[in-house]
Amino acid sequence: MTFQYLLVAMLAGFAVYLVRLPGLGRARKGAILVLVAAMLVFVIQPEWSTLAARWVGISRGVDLLFYLSHLALFLLAFVTFLKLKKMELRMTRLVRQLALEPSRAAARQGLPE
Repeated sequence: MTFQYLLVAMLAGFAVYLVRLPGLGRARKGAILVLVAAMLVFVIQPEWSTLAARWVGISRGVDLLFYLSHLALFLLAFVTFLKLKKMELRMTRLVRQLALEPSRAAARQGLPE
């Protein structure tokens, strides 16, 4: 029972931190808060996870939560990968512009390159 209190406190603290976090869109905050609320429900009523698991055809609630957590981590890794690729493309464009700037400045002044 003590571990449940610890989990509830940690999830509540995370929710408060998330709400105060700047730079995160409302939709993203809302989705994460719904996920945290679902986790709180499963911490307080663990047998509900078993009911939900049986509803989707999985025998144990812990297996359902395991599968969902792995799916969430996969999606997080994929979104992070996409953001890194976008940042890499932006850096490449910036470096190209900076590399071409001296020749453009020389051309504006009529000097040979």
